[in-house]
Amino acid sequence: MKNFLITLSLLLITGYFTFGQSTDPLISKCLASAGSEAKYLKDFRIQLGKASEQGGLRYKANISLWKDMKYRFTMCCTDDSKGQLILNITDETNKVVFSSFDQKTGKAYSSVDFTCNKSGIYQIGFDFSNQEQGSGVGMISLIK
Repeated sequence: MKNFLITLSLLLITGYFTFGQSTDPLISKCLASAGSEAKYLKDFRIQLGKASEQGGLRYKANISLWKDMKYRFTMCCTDDSKGQLILNITDETNKVVFSSFDQKTGKAYSSVDFTCNKSGIYQIGFDFSNQEQGSGVGMISLIK
């Protein structure tokens, strides 16, 4: 009886870890586009409506980044999103230290690498270009 319970417990645990993982196709798409040298750290699921007025980035979260570590930020959108997902990273003084949007060219990059110069808590902000509506994922990976 004891062996039966142990075997049953192992099967349930194995089933949980095998089938309990996310099968979200957008997450899978982002993981694939991050590259094989990137180690997944965290993702942020973003769903925003069209903004009624222009302002700062509407989705914000705090993250801890470490000095001399290279991070890859990958942004993926659903097909029905109106704009491209944009990322800004600000430091403790609220100064933008990195962005996936090039102000000079007007181009938004879907994957960008950032080498942190100072350990600390940073705020990352996401929004869609022109503050359009959309759904997407912002993923953070560590580059080996």
